[in-house]
Amino acid sequence: MMTHDERNANPIQEMLQLTQERFKLSAWAFHESFRSAENKILIFDSKWCRIKFTWEGWDPLVGNSISIIYGRLHAPSEESFMDWKGEECYCWHRIEYALHFLDGCTISKAIELNRSHRLLNKYYEKEYRHKYHRHQSDWLMNMQIDVWKHYGERFFELFDLHRPDLWKQYSEFLKKFYALKGHKSYIKPPLDKIC
Repeated sequence: MMTHDERNANPIQEMLQLTQERFKLSAWAFHESFRSAENKILIFDSKWCRIKFTWEGWDPLVGNSISIIYGRLHAPSEESFMDWKGEECYCWHRIEYALHFLDGCTISKAIELNRSHRLLNKYYEKEYRHKYHRHQSDWLMNMQIDVWKHYGERFFELFDLHRPDLWKQYSEFLKKFYALKGHKSYIKPPLDKIC
């Protein structure tokens, strides 16, 4: 009798099952816009933004793992950077600093919290991580959905090309954040260059 070996999973099929069957991304008005079996990427677009799922592979502690990042609708599917107004900028983003901005945190409070956030902290507690032992993708997707439920459209609108005012405020927030926290000269482009 053959048993299913998670290490031999088809990355695209596994991510499709996660996003379509278990978490129903379409209910959040997202539709698939890009897939690359070679790079193990699956991207969904909405009227506000893009979500990129990247297959990170097998890890004996967490099982098969993925990453989830967000981009504005102009973000290229397979690049991390793009030229924006003559400067190389990051076009795909994690969520933690965006949540501090949406919460109205001061810069010093955002630096103190760093990547910690009241909505996300429970996911890092030992008993909660244990609940998702060897199911990192469910753990990460549930975290995202908690954010979506809490902030609603406000979260997605931050990335909306039709809200340049909001994005400009967030960009200024990050410039002040890194000016106070300090820049690492070896990181190119600087982390506050976003588009």
